[in-house]
Amino acid sequence: MKLAVEQLEQRLFAPFGRMLRPSAEEMPEVSETGAFDFFVLFRESTDRWQIGYLEQAAGAFTRLERHPNTPEVFAPVKGDTVLVLAEVSEQPRKMMAFRLDEPVVLSPGVWHGVVSLDGLSEVLIVENADVIDEYFELDRPIDVSSFR
Repeated sequence: MKLAVEQLEQRLFAPFGRMLRPSAEEMPEVSETGAFDFFVLFRESTDRWQIGYLEQAAGAFTRLERHPNTPEVFAPVKGDTVLVLAEVSEQPRKMMAFRLDEPVVLSPGVWHGVVSLDGLSEVLIVENADVIDEYFELDRPIDVSSFR
C-alpha cells in the first residue's frame, strides 16, 4: 500500500479534526494591541488532562489506534513526522497521511498512527487522562517505504 503524504491544510484535514491555528473567522479571547492575541481553538470539558511526550523511532507500525472518548493533540517537537489517519468508523477505511509540521487536534474516534521518516521524531501529546485505547491490526505494516 502506498500513501501520498499531504501537507496540512484544514480543508483536507477537516474529517479528522482541526489544525491548531486560528481561522479568519475566529476572534481572540484576550488581546493586547501590539502585544499579543490569545485564541482558544477548542474546548473539551474534563476533570483531568495529561501531557505526554512521544519519542517515535523510524520503523513500521502494524496497528492503528483510536480514542473514542477524547480528542488528542499532536504537536511536533523534532523530526520529520507523518500522521496516518482514517475517519471515525468501526474499522478504518481509506487512510490518508499528513506531514505533521504544526499542531493538530484529532477528533474522538479517529484512527491514527505515527511514523518517523528520519530516524527519531518527538511529539508532544495532550489527551484526557481517562483515555480509552482501541486498536485495529493492519494487514500489512506501514513504514517509510509506504509513502510516495
